[in-house]
Amino acid sequence: MELYQIRYFLAVAETLSFTRASERVFVSQPALTKAIQRLEEAIGGRLFDRTRNTVQLTELGREMLPSLHQIHASAVEARERARRLAGDRADVVRIGVMCTIDFDQVLPAFAASQEGRIAVSLSFREGSLEALTDALDRGDLDLAILCSPHDIPRRFETAHLFSEDYVVAFGDDHRFGGRDAIEIGELHRERYCERTMCEFSSWIERLLRERGVGLEVVQSSAREDWIQALVRANFGVAFMPASIADAARLASARTADVPIVREVMLLAPADRAATAARQAVADSLLAYDWAGGSARGSTARRSA
Repeated sequence: MELYQIRYFLAVAETLSFTRASERVFVSQPALTKAIQRLEEAIGGRLFDRTRNTVQLTELGREMLPSLHQIHASAVEARERARRLAGDRADVVRIGVMCTIDFDQVLPAFAASQEGRIAVSLSFREGSLEALTDALDRGDLDLAILCSPHDIPRRFETAHLFSEDYVVAFGDDHRFGGRDAIEIGELHRERYCERTMCEFSSWIERLLRERGVGLEVVQSSAREDWIQALVRANFGVAFMPASIADAARLASARTADVPIVREVMLLAPADRAATAARQAVADSLLAYDWAGGSARGSTARRSA
């Protein structure tokens, strides 16, 4: 039984909606559903009765609700006590980078953050959207670089770093070869390699479905290098950020009629005061010229 599973359960119990609960806790609905299923496996019974239009607590769910509330409250209290005891003594800034963001693309900005400043130690962690936001909530991370097709909950402070296109990557012998743009309808019945960790996966799937475009999913993997190898070997095409396709030296094309763009953001917990070290790193990242690859002056929409 994990704390994030309990938090997801409490969100569903309060909203009686998997859709609203997923928006509240900032995870995809499939991820939330899977977490609830794992919690039910740990407890040994169903917690919700779910139909097409309604969600209700089962008898077991109603019995477990007070206990799970208490577990969650106690964990939050213990975490806050540990934070107060730690104070601002630590000079290490713990940073999460989403697994679908090219680390080589963001690392120069962190190198620039070390120039002309009191040295700050940086500790990096890779993770999915759900894992990083959960780590921010637990206090295991100070900052995170990530992106999402959904609105960011107010419990996080956000600042824009850069935007980039999603592209369709394909092998050298593919019929799209030599083109830098395609129409989205040309993907209909295309063999497709699915990046299961992609934060835009469900969003892109819905976008295509709304336009009557059906893909033939022939391979699925959470590993970026496997998807890249499959695309390179002409098993199928894949949607991916342009930086990932470029880093893998894959041919790619934009969907010209329906541009897909992601916003890469810097996140920090809104309820936790920034240490001097965290603020120094955040300020440097926000002042970095992401287009040109150098430091510059910049002002964030909201401080991180």
